[in-house]
Amino acid sequence: MVALHELGHMAAFRLTGHRRARMIFIPLLGGIAIGGRPYDSRFEVAFVALMGAGFSAFLVPVLIAASGFANGEGHRLAAMLLATLAGCASLFNIANLVPVWKFDGGQVLRQICPGPAALALASFLLLSGLLALGWLAGFTPSFLLIAGAVFSILSLITMGSGVKPRHELKPIKAFDRLAMAGALLAVFAIHGYGMLWASAQLM
Repeated sequence: MVALHELGHMAAFRLTGHRRARMIFIPLLGGIAIGGRPYDSRFEVAFVALMGAGFSAFLVPVLIAASGFANGEGHRLAAMLLATLAGCASLFNIANLVPVWKFDGGQVLRQICPGPAALALASFLLLSGLLALGWLAGFTPSFLLIAGAVFSILSLITMGSGVKPRHELKPIKAFDRLAMAGALLAVFAIHGYGMLWASAQLM
């Protein structure tokens, strides 16, 4: 799952003109994809950030369909394993959409929101959506309250932070802003559905 997620970032790097991109695995923490040059535009930052979960989103419907097929053929264990994989992939990727700096969701929102007020509102809505999904998936209210408080504090603390680029990034166009917002919602919906579907199958 980590490799597929980082492969999405690497593919985005190549699509945006990076001649080289590499992947580094960090034990117990995950991995990171690194491009071959500094970012050129805000759209590029948002696109590369979203493609980790976006690339993995193509796997979720395949796993759901495969699990349904295996269950229909009487292979209950295989169906459960595929459902578990779909749930883990969805949970891992949707967790990366948390609106905190250095998380993919925070990186995307920073580029597509036109100002601090819009960024704060978008972060609140995205975090609320993530917590609502967690509640529907069966996480306890106390866990969600603690997670929501931690991520809210981190989001506020890191809102004005970040590594400033050496050169000013090209501004994002209005159409690209809307396209990235729509893509973020689509990725959120796919992984959210995958998480809820898997939790229902495994309960």
